[in-house]
Amino acid sequence: MATRAASNHWLIDKAPIDEITGARLPSKEQVLLRYYHHHHREMGKTASGSRKAVVEVLPFWSRAGIPTTTVIHAGMKLSKLVKAYNDLKKNKNKDRLKHRMDEEIFKGDLHEIFDLAHSSSLQRTDVKDEDKEFLRSQREDRKESSMAGIDLVTAKKVEKQVEHGTRLKRLREREDSDIARLTERAEIPSQSSSSSSSPVSTTSSPARGSRSQRKKLKQSPSISVRDLNLISTWDREKLSVRQATSTFAATTQVLGMDIGSMAVSKSTVHRARIAGREQAAEKIVELRNQEIPERLVLHWDGKLLPSLSGDTEDRIVVLLTGEDDAEFLLGVPASSDSTGRNVAAVVLKEVDEAGVRDKIIAFCFDTTASNTGMVQGACIRIEQELGRSLLWLACRHHVHEVILKDVFEASLGSSSGPDIGIFKRIRDRWSFVDSSQRDGGNIGGPRRVLRHQ
Repeated sequence: MATRAASNHWLIDKAPIDEITGARLPSKEQVLLRYYHHHHREMGKTASGSRKAVVEVLPFWSRAGIPTTTVIHAGMKLSKLVKAYNDLKKNKNKDRLKHRMDEEIFKGDLHEIFDLAHSSSLQRTDVKDEDKEFLRSQREDRKESSMAGIDLVTAKKVEKQVEHGTRLKRLREREDSDIARLTERAEIPSQSSSSSSSPVSTTSSPARGSRSQRKKLKQSPSISVRDLNLISTWDREKLSVRQATSTFAATTQVLGMDIGSMAVSKSTVHRARIAGREQAAEKIVELRNQEIPERLVLHWDGKLLPSLSGDTEDRIVVLLTGEDDAEFLLGVPASSDSTGRNVAAVVLKEVDEAGVRDKIIAFCFDTTASNTGMVQGACIRIEQELGRSLLWLACRHHVHEVILKDVFEASLGSSSGPDIGIFKRIRDRWSFVDSSQRDGGNIGGPRRVLRHQ
């Protein structure tokens, strides 16, 4: 029976490796063996060994053109793998079937890739389709695919990203130094000039000087980082936190204020902006509630809009109308889906926040099944929640659509798809139409246009 080499690790049956090689993404086994190589050389320093092993793995992912997680998260992932191995090692002498099964499962997992891909790698548009397919194949079976060679385009792109990150870091450091320089305690010019002037006679009245000084301080301008006008200006001009901090520090210095006695930092400005926005929003809601009439019509409509992540999401516009053409937008919240139950819940939440439940006498809506359903429709659910019957005002736009559809089909016949042929031809040749002739007698113009080649 062959004996195991002294340097081989238990269960893995391999010795630590000097480097990670191959044309595939590194496996858990390779990373674990590379970790123990650094672990032995660093005299048992776990954090140092994890970081060095992770840094050696990341170039393989850059070569594959796949975005990765941060070094910190990758190190945590490797630490969990090492801990799982050590936990199995503690039970290696215990004669229980569960421990043997855990060992076999762990050995099978070692052949999988040490996955460092970013959570949104497969959804990002800047990742090539072939790179996404390579990642999928590596996750399913690491032996199925491999990297043919160095992707010079991707490597150059990664190099540019690193250079851009370095430049951005230097820019931020320079901005931080400017802020620190501006926030240093500086002498006000009036104070320095008075201190360097000729000495004043001891017989002069100190009370008179103190009164003039107090008067001067009263007349000196003041500015606060919590000023709503200042915060709204920052938001209106779309200034970042760093830019707002630099602007505030420079303004206080120009006004002759003692910057050293003020708390000027990026965190202070950021908190002040958040508090200012909340205060402005509360004021807007308060003014809106004062103007809301006693009888209201509730409107809502759904729309698919792009989200911050680039995908589309359901948004529901909720507003109120009343006497004298009064109109109040309650909000445009997101909804998990467009079912009647979720639509009703979102609409009622906006109504409750405005506190106008008792003022609603009717609602206006699109004639979709999610709104008009007699069991699960949003209208029925809103009436049940309010505890009373309301006047239903079906949207005239959709009512007229049904009527005009029958008129159109009676005149031109039914269509087999969403695109109408005659409308498409008019659209393609609209530039040839004399738009200045808008009288009904110019009906021959469009017909001639349709024949134009």
